[in-house]
Amino acid sequence: MTRKPGHVGNAGPAALVFGLLLMGAGSGCGSLAEPPSLTEPLVLNRQQVLLLHDDRLVRDRQGLEFVQARLEKHPANPVLVIDRPWERQGILNYVAILHDEEEGLYRMWYQILGRTEEGVNRSHCLYAQSSDGVRWEKPELGLVDFQGSKKNNILFLDPNERPRGTPVYWVVKDYADPDPGRRYKMMLNRWDFRGRGVGMGYSPDGIHWAFTPYVNRLGGFDTHNLFFWDDRIGLYTGYFRTHVRGKRSIGRATSPDAFHWSAPVTVHTLDERDPPAWQIYGPGIFKYSRARDVYVMYGEGYDSENEIFRGQLGLSRDGIHWKRFRDGYFADTSAGTWDAGSVRPVPAEAVVDGRMAVFYTGSDHSLHDWEGTRGVGLALYQQGAFAGWQAGSEGTLTTRLLLAKDREPALLLNAEAEGGEIRAELLDVGGNPIPGYAREDCRPLTGNGHQQEVVWEGKENLAPVVARGAFSVRLYLKQATIYGFRVIPPRSVRALF
Repeated sequence: MTRKPGHVGNAGPAALVFGLLLMGAGSGCGSLAEPPSLTEPLVLNRQQVLLLHDDRLVRDRQGLEFVQARLEKHPANPVLVIDRPWERQGILNYVAILHDEEEGLYRMWYQILGRTEEGVNRSHCLYAQSSDGVRWEKPELGLVDFQGSKKNNILFLDPNERPRGTPVYWVVKDYADPDPGRRYKMMLNRWDFRGRGVGMGYSPDGIHWAFTPYVNRLGGFDTHNLFFWDDRIGLYTGYFRTHVRGKRSIGRATSPDAFHWSAPVTVHTLDERDPPAWQIYGPGIFKYSRARDVYVMYGEGYDSENEIFRGQLGLSRDGIHWKRFRDGYFADTSAGTWDAGSVRPVPAEAVVDGRMAVFYTGSDHSLHDWEGTRGVGLALYQQGAFAGWQAGSEGTLTTRLLLAKDREPALLLNAEAEGGEIRAELLDVGGNPIPGYAREDCRPLTGNGHQQEVVWEGKENLAPVVARGAFSVRLYLKQATIYGFRVIPPRSVRALF
């Protein structure tokens, strides 16, 4: 009988999402499943609810535009540079990052890809860690000899008997595995006597690794494949390279144990809206743990004509049907900067200084140029603010009917209203304002934040409204953006974060 795993934290693949987030709405992958009736109340839990792109939580909206987040690059960039002799034996390639909240660390596994010699790509896996996500150290691990010394941060060499490509490491931390020796799990490209595919590695601490000798799932998955525990379906979910009409695409597979995988099924590919030279290089997908049913893709897009990487943002409710933004990159680059050439996001859910952190690999040159600068950068934006409904002047948004169960709850908004304002009113099942909770009773919100409390004059909380049964929320926005909301006692939010 298969063990049911628990929460698993994921470490993202290599590359910055700075300018790269790819996710497809439809995009040749079928239509979204029929949404639940908007007349049927949504029962709220302790999680935040993000509005996203599909109107599944919205009964009506006027004067709003759906916009993606814009990242702010950290002034300390690049936060990790290639400056050690053993790193200079090749180029920085794929990166995996894990925000290990249990250990109070940000952990990085990064690949140095050596030049090809007689058909062999030499590869090293290196390790770095940080207490704040900004200042990174490269500890002396004493594991691998380099020019007569083990005083370096090399974890291991390519574990394949005869390296023929890039192993591309992806790491998760599994808090529920009863075997402490498998607390950390790694997926990487492997070759055995049957051919190419993906294999697994295990570690008690993320430092000392042991690898299975055979391929777990055969296939030409020549990219940064990744996986995570998906609590929505009770299985591990993995994303792999597939091909549609000769174009790189994203396939999805599931596993009960992160070892035996189903055959990947394509869930996202290119369509007529994409430029002819555009490629979907890596999946860049993770499940956002701080909201209800939200999958995010820091998509790794490749311009094959110019040999550069860029990022596009994608969003999904189920990890299968995607909305991909086509109106610009998730983060822009500037000419003359260290990351002006290519940007590849690392799809890791991480928080730095209270904000969402997007780590990425950047370079000032094209993909196949071995010269120039490569490093790891950091970009920040508001927690959960992947994309939201924006009022350039004024607009309204009304949710579907909601049911809340907490005593003394409050309405908390994830919004940006600096320079504008948001007011809210609560409506009964007939769509009428509930006395005391109308728009004119609401104090305007004028700040930015992911848990801003809405206050009505003379009302301590929403308990009288919750006791009535179902209700809906109408928001009045003026030069503001709304991303999501939750109905929960404010003190509970402080306990959660």
